[in-house]
Amino acid sequence: MPFITHAMGDRDYYNILGVERGADASEIKKAYRKLAIQYHPDRNPDNPEAEEKFKQLAEAYDVLSDPEKRRVYDQYGADGLKGRGFDFRPDDIFSSFMSMFGGGFEDIFGRGGRQGPSRGRDHQTTQSVTLEEAARGVDKELKLRREEVCSTCSGSGARPGTTPETCRTCNGRGRVAHSQGPFSITTTCGTCAGTGRVIREKCDQCRGSGRVTADRTFKIKIPAGIDTGNSIRVAGAGGVGSPGADPGDLYVVISVLEQEKFRREGDDLITELEIGVPHAALGARMTVTDILDEEVPLNIPAGAQPDELLQISGHGMPRLQYHGRGDLWVQLKIKVPMKLSRKERKLYEELRELSGTGGD
Repeated sequence: MPFITHAMGDRDYYNILGVERGADASEIKKAYRKLAIQYHPDRNPDNPEAEEKFKQLAEAYDVLSDPEKRRVYDQYGADGLKGRGFDFRPDDIFSSFMSMFGGGFEDIFGRGGRQGPSRGRDHQTTQSVTLEEAARGVDKELKLRREEVCSTCSGSGARPGTTPETCRTCNGRGRVAHSQGPFSITTTCGTCAGTGRVIREKCDQCRGSGRVTADRTFKIKIPAGIDTGNSIRVAGAGGVGSPGADPGDLYVVISVLEQEKFRREGDDLITELEIGVPHAALGARMTVTDILDEEVPLNIPAGAQPDELLQISGHGMPRLQYHGRGDLWVQLKIKVPMKLSRKERKLYEELRELSGTGGD
């Protein structure tokens, strides 16, 4: 079931890596490389503090080494990343670390390559809704073109009736080791491209990739009260994982369109109401229509001033994941007549005399 994502805990990624906010990519990479070696769990066995520091370093590097993530972080902080679908997973620790050290730095500490299937990557898309739809909640259909597991070979990439063979170059590990001085560096196996398998007879449908491109329609339920920047997670609708692994998730980032009649401020709405000078001076009882098309009574006090805001409780936007609604604020716009009838002019002249303002 889709759910609204919440913000990540706020962290100062620049401070974690020990770099200035204006640091360039090479400075960030250098700082991460140095600290990652220092705090790697294999160099600090049975040290939970070092392990936690290593995770923080990987998370900080994941954000600051990606130009788009860094732009969002600089503008909105860590809280803004999750709301836009940038989800840091524990697997990303290994991805950033392995990419930093040539795809196999684990062997420096005597560890083998990563084993087991790899979960699919998360994807992100956007969906626009009107303010009325955001107020009521709405069901939407998303049509996306995406990769899926080939139904002919069930993702193996091999022609039906055949099976992939274990790569003899890397013995199925997907990596081969190379000695460089005192270190043993592993790189992706060139024979099997890191899969650990060799396909002798490829599937005719997917040509050995195990993937096909298809158009899919996803139905998402957008809850009442949603706001711009909130995202909805559709489990399993992201990228395809390796054979035997779960697919990634799809994050749908919501954009609520502006509306001419109502202006949104959090859970509150602001609307304008035009009234005449007599209503402003004497007061009046009127009605306004809220975002859900409900007629709401409004008491205008005598002596109302231009742009004065009047509050109507409980007629704003629904509170997302909470009970109740925000408030509706009515901003008064006092209309001064440009043309007067003889009778109106006479009354205004009498009013001017009574007010003692003078003038011709």
